[in-house]
Amino acid sequence: MASSNSNESGSYSHGRCARPRMYCYHNEVAPLRVVKHNGPNHGKQFYDCPHWPDTALIELEHEKKTLKKEVEELKAENAKLDDMVAELSIENTETRLFMEEPMVDKKLVVALIVSW
Repeated sequence: MASSNSNESGSYSHGRCARPRMYCYHNEVAPLRVVKHNGPNHGKQFYDCPHWPDTALIELEHEKKTLKKEVEELKAENAKLDDMVAELSIENTETRLFMEEPMVDKKLVVALIVSW
């Protein structure tokens, strides 16, 4: 047999019944939601008021801010990588010039020997 309890927000019963219906201050059924943003309350359930600003819109705005931050971080990382590529290109050119110098000397020696 199920027992019935009552409290300020309404009555509910224990047993095989579904979750109790909670009502907001507008006397409308308050939907049960889950905190999705990262933080100390992540994953916790709460009852929402249907008259509160659209939760989906708030979540999308939060996601937009997060994505903007990620884009800025990626732009900064891209700039660092561009600088590294430029430095490596300069080093590559310097190395190539250094490696070609002995070849020029060898060709000059061969030309001098042949012309002698």
